[in-house]
Amino acid sequence: MKYHNIYIIYNPNSTGPSDDMAKELKTQLQTAYPKATIKLLATKYAGHAEKLAYKTALQSNQPLIISVSGDGGYNEVINGAMTAITKGADPICTVLPAGNANDHSRTVHEHPLVELIKQAKITPIDLLKAEVSGSSKNYTRYAHSYIGLGLTPVVAVELNKTSLNTLKELWIVIRTFYKFRPFKLLINNKVSKLDSIIFANIGQMAKILTLTKTAKLNDGRFEVITLYHSRKIKLVKIFSKAVFSGLKPKKYQSFEFTVIKKLPAQFDGEIMYMNAGSKVKVTAEKKVLKSII
Repeated sequence: MKYHNIYIIYNPNSTGPSDDMAKELKTQLQTAYPKATIKLLATKYAGHAEKLAYKTALQSNQPLIISVSGDGGYNEVINGAMTAITKGADPICTVLPAGNANDHSRTVHEHPLVELIKQAKITPIDLLKAEVSGSSKNYTRYAHSYIGLGLTPVVAVELNKTSLNTLKELWIVIRTFYKFRPFKLLINNKVSKLDSIIFANIGQMAKILTLTKTAKLNDGRFEVITLYHSRKIKLVKIFSKAVFSGLKPKKYQSFEFTVIKKLPAQFDGEIMYMNAGSKVKVTAEKKVLKSII
């Protein structure tokens, strides 16, 4: 496939080298596609990547939108692209990892991104869709990798700040959850006291946590990892298993719950709040986004 319009979205003020990486990527792609229009688009504030992705997705036929970022920045891009898709746009989205959290790229990219782009293999992938309604703040939000509530996403954030060995990272897991308090959700008309619940589209989180070895990005289903509140020692065993062998989650096409007390949720690391009384429906949107993986 010959790309005619390529947009590279990056944060020039990020703690990582995204500025240099974005410029180098443009140089490489300009060599590969000399007739293509390639633009560098720098973000100026939180949420700007979503607006840029929305705008560029509508500007031309099947543009390639590349997020030079971590999982959070890519989350903004795919949400902007999805809004544009509802208005008839047909973008192709992918990510060049340049942040602390790069779970999506690490899990799905087997080769360097430029090489994958040159291969011109477009793959429709699933996205997780959360519809939050029934309270003063209603919204729909997509995630490319996971939606997490409770302990596990908090641990993921802490782990993604480090580049240590497995044992030291396991210590971070233990230290973090000893400070954590459980929360409650209404699931199937029953109040459940939880330490964590994750809706995952990929098999790994935070470099060392293996959620499952059977996750697929285009099977129309997602994995649900539910950790009911229990003694700390049991959680240590569960996280140790996630580090060394993986868990055994259940697969769903749709999952619903009601929030009892306002709490934060992480969408690929981006924080969104769910108010008390919110009814949440998580679905797998099958092959809804064209991507390069």
